Amino acid sequence: MNTLTRLINRLRRPLRIRLVGPADQTAAALHGLAQMVNRRPDMNDRRIRIDLTIREKPLEEWR
Repeated sequence: MNTLTRLINRLRRPLRIRLVGPADQTAAALHGLAQMVNRRPDMNDRRIRIDLTIREKPLEEWR
């Protein structure tokens, strides 16, 4: 990856990801996301914002 590509990736808006669910499912999703990012060379030096919300109860019970 050349210097120009790295500079462009740093200036791009961060990739925003929101994960909501039980701890085990959220951890599995985060692990899968990490593997995907690791395999993609275009994600080098890319900013990623991840919001995690752990909810042990189903969403219907929170309402």
